[in-house]
Amino acid sequence: MYVRVFDKQHNTYFKSEVYAVINSGWYEKRLVVVSSDCGSYFKLFDYIDKSDPKKPIVLINSITTNGFSPDYEWAYHSSNDLDKNLAEYAALSDDNIYFFEFRGYSWIYQDNSLLSELLKGGMVSVKKYENQIIASKFYQLEGWNYIEKQQDINFLFEQTHRFHDSILKDLNYVSGGYVNDKNQMHCTDSIRQVTMRFDSQWCDSIEMIFEGVTTLNLRPHTDNESSYLYDASLFIQDETVFFFDSHIDGIDKSYDGTWIGAYWLRWRLMVR
Repeated sequence: MYVRVFDKQHNTYFKSEVYAVINSGWYEKRLVVVSSDCGSYFKLFDYIDKSDPKKPIVLINSITTNGFSPDYEWAYHSSNDLDKNLAEYAALSDDNIYFFEFRGYSWIYQDNSLLSELLKGGMVSVKKYENQIIASKFYQLEGWNYIEKQQDINFLFEQTHRFHDSILKDLNYVSGGYVNDKNQMHCTDSIRQVTMRFDSQWCDSIEMIFEGVTTLNLRPHTDNESSYLYDASLFIQDETVFFFDSHIDGIDKSYDGTWIGAYWLRWRLMVR
């Protein structure tokens, strides 16, 4: 599971892989790796901001919910299990520490010293566990380019001539919600993926896949307007990408054309 995390203490955003989910609901925490100049470390972050109980805010946003590697499977343990580890961890419980559910990699659950330190709010260096770390970048799909910094945006615009003389050919949205064969509704938009394909007179066709979409504002051109793009704009802010189908000077959520906001973007050129 790849996510965008808001570090409330430092007022910053970062992306990381989730290695475990502790508890659920109001007490849920997620274990991620934080990169720093002094070395990367494990840390549990609250899933929900509890500062305003009437308006709780999610602090960890899903980008991709599917696992990156089929070689690793998560384990599940709850307080209903007759499990030795949970009994040992119960000694940690007080007014500030809750541990009644675990979803994650077994090697984390089986390492009492690691998990105990994390439950106490500690930061644990990943150096000892480097062979267990799953680096999401390693699982990036071959043949795709990823937008993570300004240089990536510059490269996209170089390859596509900033979308000059291009046209949106098609657009597809996948929510992740569905009704199963027992007529049960799964109403969580767990995927939120948009695929946009552009044809261009200056380069091969452009395929863009946005993951963890937060906003999709589609404005088809009317009968008396031309639908080709003269240029486009792309920005990164708070680990979120914003794509606009024209040149603008900065992020403008009142923009009256087609624009999209998402936590992740990959793209490639495809021969028509």
